[in-house]
Amino acid sequence: PVNTYFGFQMTARLDRDRAHPVGIVPKVRTAFLLLLGLIGISPVLLIADGPMIHALLVAYAAAAVALVGSSIRAGEAGHLASLIRPIAIIAVIPAVWMLIQTLPLPIRLSHPIWASAETALGVPIMGSITIDPGATLVALCHYFAVLGILFVATAVTIDRARAESVLFWLVGVTTFAAAVQIVHDLGGFTFLGEITDTGTRASITALCTLGVILTAAAAIRAIERYETRRTETEVAFAKFAIALSVCLVAFAICSLALVCFATSPVIFAAACGLTTLVIVMVIRRLGLGGWAGSAMAATAAGAAIAIAKTHAGSGDLTLRFALHSPSSLVPIAQRIIGDTGWPGTGAGTFASLLPIYRHVDDVIISVPAPTTAARIAIELGQPALWAILIMVIICLMLLLRGALQRGRDSFYPAAAASCVVVLTLEAFCDAGLFGTAVIISATAALGLGLAQSASRTSQ
Repeated sequence: PVNTYFGFQMTARLDRDRAHPVGIVPKVRTAFLLLLGLIGISPVLLIADGPMIHALLVAYAAAAVALVGSSIRAGEAGHLASLIRPIAIIAVIPAVWMLIQTLPLPIRLSHPIWASAETALGVPIMGSITIDPGATLVALCHYFAVLGILFVATAVTIDRARAESVLFWLVGVTTFAAAVQIVHDLGGFTFLGEITDTGTRASITALCTLGVILTAAAAIRAIERYETRRTETEVAFAKFAIALSVCLVAFAICSLALVCFATSPVIFAAACGLTTLVIVMVIRRLGLGGWAGSAMAATAAGAAIAIAKTHAGSGDLTLRFALHSPSSLVPIAQRIIGDTGWPGTGAGTFASLLPIYRHVDDVIISVPAPTTAARIAIELGQPALWAILIMVIICLMLLLRGALQRGRDSFYPAAAASCVVVLTLEAFCDAGLFGTAVIISATAALGLGLAQSASRTSQ
């Protein structure tokens, strides 16, 4: 019966694919349009972010995953499984840890705050690692939503035409964010939250860093398309010149926003990401082997570490480059890190800790932690931070391998790998990576790179 059932399901799937031999299955097309719409509205979320937006994001991710899972073509499903399996194995580790943080535990194993509460109330209490189980469960749901967006982005961009559309939308959104930052700072406006919340400013800066990488990748795409499809007609060259000019203008806008209005560590992060993209392209152009590519990558990584160490300040590593954070917030975060044990205080609990550690005369205009890395170290614990960094390195290696082994369209995984480099370094500079707009753009770019990291024809 099991074989008969799955045989019937496969027959139905093949019949549906034959009904749409060239186009996109309607439900997958709907998920694709939903993804484009989500990317398109992400700049609005810079100033309209909040719990309601997070809830809607969870609902969107659930609906989009259901659409893709119920209608993806049989051929694409197998290819998607091979691409997403390593990432899924890695991604489940933080989810399991956040779930463990919410479980009831004996007082001796839970956070000390529960022992204090038991003493104050005089009744036995089953504590947990997290100081706020509700906030941790909300953070866990938000994490699942991010994984859902990654799954949808990978699934819908397996098709090359859809991949190009997603790249163009990402370029447009990040360039628009960079233009907004330029107009905002030159005009002396304050709608990016300088008075009440520096997280918005950090998020739009993160979009600008992503824009530098994505616009450069779009320019590489224009060059490669012209080289593979050029003819003797002037029309082909005219189209190439227009496409390349638009990409270069967008690159200039994103770069200007960073050079003029970002901190030096963020500019350094963007430069490292762009260097990663250039190195991959040079290796491919010169036809260098894997050993030469590894040597170049190791040299670049060593230079980046040396420069970062030279310009590093004192204090915890996760706070050394928080130049844009309010001066009163960094010492508070330092005290919290000093008091936090290896299990952390629970995902999503930094806002609950802030009133406890702040002094009466501390002026705090920012709810987010000074940096993304500091927040992870506080909420999930220092071991979890280093485990996440190891997982990021594994993901980076997968993307770089795909970029070096892929024929055409190698700029997709190369751009995704460069985005990973940028976001990892920027995690130690500010808290912009937790902004919903940044999460959407970064996850879409990562899914795009994963989807195009291997050719379906080689399967």
